Amino acid sequence: MEQFAKLPRWGQFVVILAVGALLCTAAWFYPLSGWKTTMETRMAQSAELDAQIRQGKEAQRRVDELNRQIDLIRRDLDVLKSIIPEDPETGKLLRVFQTYARDQNLNIASISPSPIAKKDLYSEQAYKMTIGGGYHDVALFFDKIAHMRRIVNITNLEMGAGGRRGQTVTATFNSLVYMQNPEAFLALEKKS
Repeated sequence: MEQFAKLPRWGQFVVILAVGALLCTAAWFYPLSGWKTTMETRMAQSAELDAQIRQGKEAQRRVDELNRQIDLIRRDLDVLKSIIPEDPETGKLLRVFQTYARDQNLNIASISPSPIAKKDLYSEQAYKMTIGGGYHDVALFFDKIAHMRRIVNITNLEMGAGGRRGQTVTATFNSLVYMQNPEAFLALEKKS
């Protein structure tokens, strides 16, 4: 310390500056070098996490879009199930036919459902019906059936003169209704 005190002011300043520079260099390269490595590692991890977050947000956007598409497809499926249901809904159909006939002042002489016939991709069931009433009333009855949400075809239509009082026409026909046949689609999927 004595030698330091004997140095001129500018010498003391140079020594202090050199020691300070040496300490700073040592501090930088020894303990701060680990911090620098740690910081670089943390920065790399942060960049990787940011990339994963971006991927996650993109995946979430895709999931949301797929969920919207699934909802639309489910709505379409519900509409299709109302047009071509899986079961015959015999009771409901008979009530609809009776309501349409009553609305048109028609007399239903008979309704008899046939057994369900399975086809390749669908099933069908015929309801043999005989109705009587005015010609235009019968035509309006068929028009109502034609405008049902469910697919119903009128087949084997035979019309003749009415036998009862007030009936000008008697019509005998089959109301053919269609149903889904899920087993057929499952069989097709197994073949694929």
